[in-house]
Amino acid sequence: MGIIASNAYLTIFGAGALVGATSSYIFLKFLRKPPHNSSIWKPGMEERFEFEDPKDEYRLIMGVRNDLKMQKGKVAAQCGHAAMAAYAKALEQTPQTLERWLRFGGTKIAVRIDSEDELLELDEKAREMNVLSSIIRDAGQTQVAPGTRTVIALGPAPKTVLDKITGHLKLY
Repeated sequence: MGIIASNAYLTIFGAGALVGATSSYIFLKFLRKPPHNSSIWKPGMEERFEFEDPKDEYRLIMGVRNDLKMQKGKVAAQCGHAAMAAYAKALEQTPQTLERWLRFGGTKIAVRIDSEDELLELDEKAREMNVLSSIIRDAGQTQVAPGTRTVIALGPAPKTVLDKITGHLKLY
């Protein structure tokens, strides 16, 4: 009885695996739409980037507060939040700028800032120059207090404009 029961389980498992593999193949082959069908992502962008004017490449600058002494993983997570916030804001407010940034490869640069005051000064300069900015506040569950401003994302915007705001800052 044990051998018959184990053979039945193997048959059912094999049939389930076959159905799962077949349905996955059909989904991936025929039903999935590639990301380049969106209005921003263009065919060929995943393979090469078109630099219209290399002197004025579009970038996203992320200013990371060095005074908080966050660990590497925390900094990476906060920069990820900043990049996503900048992307969402650009998608809503300046889709042409977002498209140009993606055409340049979606360059992201992290720079070091020394205090919350410096972060707020960068936000003010960005507003004066009509550059999008997103300030990230931490939930406070791990290394910093709730609501702490950790990172500012500036852009995406042309390099020449961002250099006027952040050109004096050192890489993180």
